[in-house]
Amino acid sequence: MSYAMNNVGPGLNIVVVNGKNGTVEKFGYLNMINGNTEDILAYLKEIKPGMIVLVASFDDSSPKMTDDIREVFVGMGSTLIKSVKRRDSWVFAGRAGTENKSLFEKQNVNDDKTNIYEGWPEMVEMGGCIPRNQTDLKGSL
Repeated sequence: MSYAMNNVGPGLNIVVVNGKNGTVEKFGYLNMINGNTEDILAYLKEIKPGMIVLVASFDDSSPKMTDDIREVFVGMGSTLIKSVKRRDSWVFAGRAGTENKSLFEKQNVNDDKTNIYEGWPEMVEMGGCIPRNQTDLKGSL
């Protein structure tokens, strides 16, 4: 995903990967600034159980972030989504249809005292190997 491919934008950039064969099912961004909350929630609820979901915030993900949207991410294993606020940097990898805590999640909080980019927190990076099959999870993603 990149600006060159014109498939990233403000809010939540998301990739949905088939949990069985590793193919990308869909990708794009959920416009959390100007988007419609019902459309955003419908998009997230369409993600089938077992799919691996990769998410990275860009710009601000909070304006359209409802409790219902947060609960969908909790259902994918997020433990930090409920604390994501205005201009926070957040990355997450989880699995739809599981409430197992994901080991792949980081957040940098927007704080005027610690921000390094003129009112914005440092970017968040994450790496690791995500098992394709839920049976390989051994209790967590």
